[in-house]
Amino acid sequence: MKDYSFGNFLHELRSRRGLTQYQLGALVGVSDKAVSKWENGSSKPQSNILYKLSEVLGISVDELLTCKYHSFEKEEIKGVFAMKKQLWDEAFDAMFERYGNPAPIEITNRLLTEQTEMQNTDMIVYLDLLSLLASDAQKHGEHIRVGGGVGSSFTAYLLGATEINPLKPHYFCRKCRAVIFDKSSDDGWDLREKVCSCGNKMHADGHNIPFETYRPLEQRNTGFYVSVSPEFIHAAISTVQGYFKDCKLTRKEREQNKIITCSVSTEKNEFSITLCADEEFTRYKELERATATCFARVPFISGEILKEFREYRTDGIIEFKTSIMKNVLYSISPQSFHDLIQILGLTHGTGVWYDNGNKLIENGHSTTDVNAYREDVFNYIQEKMIARGIANSGFAYKVMQDTRRGIYAKNGIPDDIRLNLKALDVEDWFVDSISKIRYLFQKAHGVTFVKLAATLMWYKIHFPREFNEIML
Repeated sequence: MKDYSFGNFLHELRSRRGLTQYQLGALVGVSDKAVSKWENGSSKPQSNILYKLSEVLGISVDELLTCKYHSFEKEEIKGVFAMKKQLWDEAFDAMFERYGNPAPIEITNRLLTEQTEMQNTDMIVYLDLLSLLASDAQKHGEHIRVGGGVGSSFTAYLLGATEINPLKPHYFCRKCRAVIFDKSSDDGWDLREKVCSCGNKMHADGHNIPFETYRPLEQRNTGFYVSVSPEFIHAAISTVQGYFKDCKLTRKEREQNKIITCSVSTEKNEFSITLCADEEFTRYKELERATATCFARVPFISGEILKEFREYRTDGIIEFKTSIMKNVLYSISPQSFHDLIQILGLTHGTGVWYDNGNKLIENGHSTTDVNAYREDVFNYIQEKMIARGIANSGFAYKVMQDTRRGIYAKNGIPDDIRLNLKALDVEDWFVDSISKIRYLFQKAHGVTFVKLAATLMWYKIHFPREFNEIML
């Protein structure tokens, strides 16, 4: 006897996802004919396929089997689903606008990978809120900085929640949408000028930040730390309250530190956003007014900027003005923006520079070799695995996580991990390095701070009087 209830329920879920029978089948590893049989009641999927269906369709196996939504009322599910679908459509449209339709497979695959990771969460909704906050700040001439490694997400970049593009270094043409990935530089900011075959100047971008290194998505409680201008904080609170008007929202304030935490609770998840009024942003606004030049228009990617860092003239430059940082700048003598980014990571981790990275640099290693960020650990091992024909990232992710949490520094590297590293032909310097690290910074943070520091350096070069009056 045919089971039409399951088939009708599956058809409804598939339609809401905007998937054809062929697309759903491809995602779970079956043919479109198999999906057709499920929907017309001729057969049901096997248990191992049910788990894949639940992941793709954003629903529990129990809900699939009973053909009922348990977490939400039906009308609420429709509204939430419609919103998420619209946001994903916006992300894909933004990708097509920048990189062409169809976009190169490397880029399409990145967005699809993030969509798969996020599909059982409300992360796309939270990224939309961060995008809205960033847009509101820009409209009002205010400054905002989102923490939490959001720059690791290509989806966040496409929606406007971050300015950091996590793709590998590449060129793209805004006229004909041509895309060229380039391995000549370790960071997109270091790529040389290039003219497209259509005659238009190509733009360079990309910081090689893998999404696998940013996985708070599977946690029930998600939070973000957002620094804003003091003058903008109450407008930011209003934006958060307006966005979650249909959800329960609690607000806690610590006026002494000008920190306000807004927590949002739904039946499915809990989300918190901490808004911090950063006095430093007020000085940035003063600098913009005094020079009639906003941060967004500063051409910070230039040789003159690097020269100032190389000669460690960094007084007044956030994150680079300490004596420790100047010593590292002296030791490395940055020739590229990639060097600057690595230097920031080396000085923000624990057990990363002294008796580790500094020894490697002294022995002739480049900044590309040292482990400045958790992403460096992941990328190094993943490349070794790919060279062996192993595409899965599980082992690279585990070693990265254990390293950044200081497990190897505290307990030593387990024998099985050492054997696996040896099987991948991992060099001795790398094994020695991860055995000393107690904490690793996120690269998205590093790129964000380097962009800010380079921007401030431009003001220092071109408007020294205004810079000294305001920033020193």
